[in-house]
Amino acid sequence: MSTPESGPIAAKINALIEEKWRYLPKPPGNAAIARAIREKTGLSISTGYLWMLRTGERKNPTGPRLQALAAFFGKPPGYFLDHDITSEDLDLATALRSRGVRTIALRSDGLSERSQRAILDMIEHAREIERLDHDGDG
Repeated sequence: MSTPESGPIAAKINALIEEKWRYLPKPPGNAAIARAIREKTGLSISTGYLWMLRTGERKNPTGPRLQALAAFFGKPPGYFLDHDITSEDLDLATALRSRGVRTIALRSDGLSERSQRAILDMIEHAREIERLDHDGDG
């Protein structure tokens, strides 16, 4: 939904939405997301305003809207205003929430590049076996 021109806020919100509903074929629409935000946080954000944030038409949520987004996604309000955070940073932060991922990363520190490559090959093979990167075609 967001493009490079839509801005970092749109990219962050869309990445968080994709992550939150990653187990669905696609995330719910803006109306359902806005309703979920209201139900979880008690703070209101309209469907239209959420759409404007997600498309980059509005670039700086403030006040209650910023609080609603922060509370819903479990982020500090400043997270949405820090433009130096990239989608790769978001992916890494999401992965590092898993204790197992953190353990693998920490235990691989100090190993040779060859050993790290062997571990990565094993992880890629395990992902193939579990069809985690499968796109659903056949």
